[in-house]
Amino acid sequence: MTAAAANRSQTPMKRLAAALAFVCLVLLLLAVDQRRTVEAARDAAAVVGPATGRLWTWLGDLPSGAGGGWKGFRRALAGDGAGRPLAADSGDAVLVGEFAPADDATRQATGGAVFAGARLRFESGETLRTRPIRIVAGRDAWAADRTFADAFEAAPDAQIELRRVISLHEPEPVAVSALCQGGVPAAVALLHRVDRVDVMLFREGRVIGADAPASALCGVWRYRAR
Repeated sequence: MTAAAANRSQTPMKRLAAALAFVCLVLLLLAVDQRRTVEAARDAAAVVGPATGRLWTWLGDLPSGAGGGWKGFRRALAGDGAGRPLAADSGDAVLVGEFAPADDATRQATGGAVFAGARLRFESGETLRTRPIRIVAGRDAWAADRTFADAFEAAPDAQIELRRVISLHEPEPVAVSALCQGGVPAAVALLHRVDRVDVMLFREGRVIGADAPASALCGVWRYRAR
């Protein structure tokens, strides 16, 4: 066999070796990146504050049977709403962070707020523990002739997250709250837009929807990231 023929026979093997080396490099980088992502998430939780540690218990607060991971989270959002709810966007993430009041009404009612997965902590001293219900559109009504889009000054197709308020200390019932003027809070609507979060709180005994009275609403508050 000539030297030229030998070189030609080795060329496919060299190409295969190069391809395998490239694949190994990509897998190594993905593994390193995944580890750094987890470490970065933990560091971020430490920076935001102790309340964000509760993020890691968010999945434990999902309804039984909802399953784990993002698929379980989305199934929980689709929970017990009437009709076909909107699906959570693939880019959605659990809401976490510290927010300052964006207007005077919010400053007087709640002060700042810390969102840590299932829990909403307000500077006024109130804490709400929540559980996903479903996603609704901005065009949907929360009361007769009143839409979420109007309340939040949002687009008709904005995705609003509805959550049920549950007891901080089960099996005790949900406690009365100054946020509902001494009534019992029953549900929260959240709209997260980049560095802004708007919140609507509804009292117990009122079904959210086109037939609900305006008195179902406890308040609307607006926040911006600190």
